[in-house]
Amino acid sequence: MTDTMEQAYQSLMTNFDVAVLDQVVSAAYDPMNANRAQANTALMKLQEAPDLWTKADQIIESSQNPNTRFFGLQILDDAIKT
Repeated sequence: MTDTMEQAYQSLMTNFDVAVLDQVVSAAYDPMNANRAQANTALMKLQEAPDLWTKADQIIESSQNPNTRFFGLQILDDAIKT
């Protein structure tokens, strides 16, 4: 993972910020972004966090990016299925 995406991931793990998540999701969904693969890796690692589901409401309500809101819904869906 590039330093930028690693820093974003670490930031999300220590001090969750929906704006940072919006940036990571935007990078992951932008085919022209040089950090796309690293952003996808960061999102996959983030999804593995056992308490991420507790942030789903914050993600869905506060995100400015529809793809980030969808990510929040996926987190909630995964939590319900387990």
